[in-house]
Amino acid sequence: MKLLHRIGERINSNFNTLNEILACPGPLSFDGIYVSVWNHREQLKGRDITLFFCGAHVASDNTFDVGQPYGKFCNWKEIFDLHFNYGFKLGYHSLTHADLTLLSDAEVVKEVTPPFPMDTFAYPYGKVDERVARIIADAGYKEAYSVTQGNGCNFQKKRSYLNW
Repeated sequence: MKLLHRIGERINSNFNTLNEILACPGPLSFDGIYVSVWNHREQLKGRDITLFFCGAHVASDNTFDVGQPYGKFCNWKEIFDLHFNYGFKLGYHSLTHADLTLLSDAEVVKEVTPPFPMDTFAYPYGKVDERVARIIADAGYKEAYSVTQGNGCNFQKKRSYLNW
């Protein structure tokens, strides 16, 4: 599964052009669900796509992500439309996008408890350790993804950036 963030001009690893994305075979995933995904929904329709959203940042922006160019996230109506009308799967990316490996067990549970049942989780910043992976499994997820590490088990699957 390839990790994507925004659709636009290639200025850093968080941006891919629409042509790059459309040329990529296989499953894709978007973290944050930026409005650019919504704006290109017709072109993405029919693709195997998982959308990972952060609960506290729905209909907000990425100002928490220091160093990244400003961007707006989709609202609930757009997210549900992408899911129900365009067939994209939904996954959780935590409540606030905190580094889960630095939190207590109780804080991790709060961060990873989704607003509704979901099968798939993506670790913020790709950071996971055995303790966090166990909490994710105990929370009822069937699989979880990282971009920085992964041992191949269901709770440490590895995604890679789409680089051309």
